[in-house]
Amino acid sequence: PVAEACLNGFNGSIYVYGQTGAGKTYTMQGPISTSSVVAMTSDDRRGLMCRVIDMTFGDIARRRVESERIGDGASYLCRCSYLEIYRESVTDLLDPSQNNLQIREDIKRGVYVDHLTEQTVWSATDAFHVLRKGLHARHIAATQMNDHSSRSHAVFTLTIESKETRDGVTSTRTARLHLVDLAGSERQDAMAPAGSADTRVKEAGAINKSLSALTNVIMSLSRHSQRAPGSKRPFIHFRDSKLTFLLRDSLGGNSKTTIVANVSPSAMNFGETLSTCKFAARAKCIQCVAVRNEEYSGAVEALQTEVKALKQQLNLLGTRGLLPTVESTASLVADVEGGAPGAPVFLRS
Repeated sequence: PVAEACLNGFNGSIYVYGQTGAGKTYTMQGPISTSSVVAMTSDDRRGLMCRVIDMTFGDIARRRVESERIGDGASYLCRCSYLEIYRESVTDLLDPSQNNLQIREDIKRGVYVDHLTEQTVWSATDAFHVLRKGLHARHIAATQMNDHSSRSHAVFTLTIESKETRDGVTSTRTARLHLVDLAGSERQDAMAPAGSADTRVKEAGAINKSLSALTNVIMSLSRHSQRAPGSKRPFIHFRDSKLTFLLRDSLGGNSKTTIVANVSPSAMNFGETLSTCKFAARAKCIQCVAVRNEEYSGAVEALQTEVKALKQQLNLLGTRGLLPTVESTASLVADVEGGAPGAPVFLRS
């Protein structure tokens, strides 16, 4: 449903959350052996990212065929970006030399990463090549919990822009689909020993800090959704972490969001499993308000200009006493529609 909604102009996000070694990257990406483009296309074990991309471009192909049949001139443009947040530093995985990128906010664009590479893709195969390139640049390392542990949060974004023209009116829809593979929370004693222990501890500290900020945001948003009418709105600390600031719209904002909670079957991880379940329970209480990101151009603009000119003419005649002003005319129409007793109705042939 999230991917399908993006084709209709709604933003979407899919997260995987849980402790380290619980299978988050496996859920999102699939096994390491499926990192080739061929495996991403056909392997039964491929993860959510490959399946969502394949389904999205398949749906686009079907819509193009339908567009040609009815002749509405629909076109689609897709762009991909891939970044990671490693120790609170944003790196472009499609161009790893671009590190420590800045997250900015704009009225039109919303929250975005400055100078982040966006690559245009025309098919699922093109998107798989972009995905594969980013996966090979991501920070991974061995710990006592996992031989290929993700040491950073990764965000793959697919931007879909569609245009269709009917009766001289062009409708443009723009939506962003975020596929987020979160690094797992872990204990200090779960770090790998030997010479890399100091680096693993610092990585774990950065991961736990950002996940703590995410948990605080989820708790605040869940309280906000359950607050009594008229009560004071709580302040949400989105800027405490680059992860929460970047994905602000996905967390209780303009987005259709799905969170996959991964847990371990081991009794040794009971505490982490309970914490993950509590996180998921709080997240279910959050109410997102997704709106269609759609703009119109063409004949509508001409009609709006004409309406504006007619209002100016009515106001001019009203100031000369030849016609009532626009405000009084609107009030009269409201009275008539409301069924006010004795309200006159003017008919003009």
